[in-house]
Amino acid sequence: MTIPFTHQDAANLADRVTGPVLLADDPRLADEARGQFLFLSHSPDIAVGAATESDVVEAVRFAIAHDLPVHVQSTGHGTHDHIDRGMLITTRRLDHLHVDPASRTATVGAGLRWRTVADAAAPYDLAPITGSAPAVGVVGFLLGGGLGPLARSHGFGSDWVRSVRLVTGAGELVTASDTENSELFWALRGGKSGFGVVTQVTIELAEIPSLYAGSLTFSAEHIADVLRAWSRWSRDVPDTVTSSVAVIRFPDVEQIPASMRGATVLSVRVAVPNAAEDAEAIVAPLREAAPAMADDIGPMPLTETGRIHNDPEDPSPMHAWSSAHLLRTFDDAFLESFIGSFGADGETPLTVVELRHIGTERPVPDTAADGRDGTYLFSALGISPTAQDELYDSSLAPFLAEAEQWAAPQTPVNFLADVPIDEVTARAWSAENAERLRAIRAQTNPNGRIVGLR
Repeated sequence: MTIPFTHQDAANLADRVTGPVLLADDPRLADEARGQFLFLSHSPDIAVGAATESDVVEAVRFAIAHDLPVHVQSTGHGTHDHIDRGMLITTRRLDHLHVDPASRTATVGAGLRWRTVADAAAPYDLAPITGSAPAVGVVGFLLGGGLGPLARSHGFGSDWVRSVRLVTGAGELVTASDTENSELFWALRGGKSGFGVVTQVTIELAEIPSLYAGSLTFSAEHIADVLRAWSRWSRDVPDTVTSSVAVIRFPDVEQIPASMRGATVLSVRVAVPNAAEDAEAIVAPLREAAPAMADDIGPMPLTETGRIHNDPEDPSPMHAWSSAHLLRTFDDAFLESFIGSFGADGETPLTVVELRHIGTERPVPDTAADGRDGTYLFSALGISPTAQDELYDSSLAPFLAEAEQWAAPQTPVNFLADVPIDEVTARAWSAENAERLRAIRAQTNPNGRIVGLR
């Protein structure tokens, strides 16, 4: 395929931007394009490492002039497909951060991860509403709504966004907020992608003076009993309590400590934004359910919320597959089906199968983040040295067919990473919201220049 620009065109672009401009034959491009999933090697025609908002504007306008599709990558967690043409804009150099304790806000560059923001806010007893993994990028999480370990007490991460700056598909730098480009602002809080290149977000920070949180780990013999105890407990706890359970089958690979390779365990994760003297009584029934292999629940600094789920942070050479479904209802019949399929005696190639308790009665702002009408979220993860998508799909299909009676119409879009792109819209949004998002994308990203959902 002929590249629609010359080396001189690229050199002229390099003169106009601060960050690097790399062509396909540049040995530095592999490092610039590398994301979280090391099995993906990207080969765009040109990559721009944006160091300023002006760099993003110049890059998008270059892409328009030369009819190039534009891919965007910050930390690389959201990139699941090989990029083999067009332009790649990396935003990780947009790493500015300003925390204003008086207004309880943080202004965050598009290249930052949650850990940096949490560390900066914690000295003021403030916290961003993040996901379970602090190494995930701020922007990608927020664009998809974003559910984390404080979901029941504080809602979606996107509920806390106060403004967004982005470069549209027409190459214009704009701000979206309640008072400026409000329709676009609605879309950017849960509409995921295809609107432009986000350069900065301003978020409100939550006041959390105390956090009692962590995880309990149980051996395989106690999985069924603890799941039943958690199920009963979770239906009665206050709305401030967020929890999840995950059956984990550790693969026999060198990345896993030798003592845990091949083991099956249950991890129970809890977050209570209350003082320890109140939270201990809430958590007590879980501790009484069975003897725990490990108990890491206690008073937790706001900088250590990643310990709740203990998600891996380093880039991985392993292939990962996922599936998720929001549950409209949750009862004993569903739980017994779950135990039979994924408990200690169940036979499954899946690495992690999880239930998150997310239902709450807290007020919901008007944003594009659908998938709020469920009580629990079911998800499954398969990790293997080579791609095993067909195996995972076929192994999960019988359970999903049975579980359809409990399923909600939509599932939060951040959990649909491995759903075919032409199916994501129907799974993530109501028909009304999906059409509204299409209209906004058509206006801000004409011709679909910025690659994403349509």
